[in-house]
Amino acid sequence: MTNPRIAAKIAATSDHARHGTCPRCDAPVLRARAGRIAALDVIADPTPIDPTAEILARLDGRLTWRLITTALGIQRIAWRSPTVPTTDPVIADHTCPPHFVQEALL
Repeated sequence: MTNPRIAAKIAATSDHARHGTCPRCDAPVLRARAGRIAALDVIADPTPIDPTAEILARLDGRLTWRLITTALGIQRIAWRSPTVPTTDPVIADHTCPPHFVQEALL
């Protein structure tokens, strides 16, 4: 029998995409730890983007990721090289929309 605390730690450190919500704006997001060596905690929008939106996201300073679905149906988030074409869906880092207070201050 597996300890639930250990299983939760293993799940939190894997590259498997977990559905959740953004703590600031309550938008749906995907969370994962992408990479094996220098892992990054990724919080990305779950909606795949087209190539034009990917270019705009990169110009905005957001990273883009591949959303890989394994043969077992498990979704993984992996690094997206901008120079190599991919057939996997591409997702971008999540950014919260501005709040009314932020717009008034700017």
